[in-house]
Amino acid sequence: MAPMNDDLKDTEAVLAHIRAHPDTIALMTQGIEHNADRLTPVASAIKIIHLAAYTDAVRKGLAKPDEPVSVALWDAYHLPDTDGGAHEAALRRLKPGASVTLDELVSALIEESDNAAADLLRDRFGAQALDEIAQAPVSTINGEALRIYGGCTLPPDVCLRNYVRDGQETRLTSFEYAQEMDLVESVSCIAPRVLHGVLARLKRDEIASRHLEWPMRQPWADPDEYLIGAKMGVMVGLLSEAVYVVRPDGEAREMVLVMRRLTEAALVSGMRSWAPHHFLMRMATDPAFFADVRAALLAR
Repeated sequence: MAPMNDDLKDTEAVLAHIRAHPDTIALMTQGIEHNADRLTPVASAIKIIHLAAYTDAVRKGLAKPDEPVSVALWDAYHLPDTDGGAHEAALRRLKPGASVTLDELVSALIEESDNAAADLLRDRFGAQALDEIAQAPVSTINGEALRIYGGCTLPPDVCLRNYVRDGQETRLTSFEYAQEMDLVESVSCIAPRVLHGVLARLKRDEIASRHLEWPMRQPWADPDEYLIGAKMGVMVGLLSEAVYVVRPDGEAREMVLVMRRLTEAALVSGMRSWAPHHFLMRMATDPAFFADVRAALLAR
């Protein structure tokens, strides 16, 4: 096996990593289907499925965007020290009173990537609704965390249900990086082809696209250059992103990238540089680079 590239500093480094480690890469887009049907963990990119369940429920009249959700209940789903501060960041942005709206909760799911919001929404819409969209089981995120880090020996749904009901502090176990990387690969998996299809559908949905296109509301965004909707994911050893890019000429491309079994140095450098994101953006806007990526994977 080729040595691991531990510095994902730019798009060329990501391409070099893909060339060297194609078995740990999944890439699905128009013209490239690499490991597209292999079930794989995708970290928080799975939250696109929760978003799809929300939009489906609204369209069917089973949910209303302005319906109130108790902040106390939302807090009860939160497992401290497991989400990189996403829950607290969402509360700072929303500045809620006793409740938030369902649509605000969904915004926390996508923008801050709050795990508590994901699990509360899964309970709100039902596990079966998410499983049908994903064409695979979608477990509770914090239930899985309680199983992996909290020592709960029950099924993840039961672990989380008891945690929400009892409201007790849970002591979390830490692991060496390599061991934790193995453990987190046991969480919910989805085929990149399925995630790509859901993303393409949500791109055309007014409710979903408003949430996915939250990056366009940031100061650095340039809507005259391109339109993007995105959901990224990070777990130990894994970086993922599901993104669509619409160019000024109206041409659109949906892409799903999963990079697994990354060393700690590669994970940290990829997070700091945003190189996987820039890699996808370059694929969407640079035909020559897209051809290079396609050729690298077809050569395998």
